[in-house]
Amino acid sequence: MAELWYGKKRILSDMRVARSTFAISKGLMFAFKKKISRGICLVMPVSKDVKYGAAVTMMFCFYKMDILFVNSSFKVVDKVELKPWKISYIPREKCKYVIESLPKTFNEIEIGEKVTIKGL
Repeated sequence: MAELWYGKKRILSDMRVARSTFAISKGLMFAFKKKISRGICLVMPVSKDVKYGAAVTMMFCFYKMDILFVNSSFKVVDKVELKPWKISYIPREKCKYVIESLPKTFNEIEIGEKVTIKGL
């Protein structure tokens, strides 16, 4: 499990980490709100930041989700709230980590700011 911190505030405390291709591809598809509220950190399985490999789909997702895209320097490069059944969303910039959770989870975090992911 991992934690997402923004400054001195813990945003997610019991976040799952997905590293395998299958787990990354699945993300929070088919998940219920309780599981979504814990969040998930998708770690891109390459050594550099990627753009198209970090694209997300909301197919088979039944709830809106906040998505945070974070590069290897832990700078937030994009964030978005996506509705269920959206085919695909590609981040504005390359990233290493894609974090998914419930809507409004990342409201305080702005693009360009740094976060900390503990427990990776």
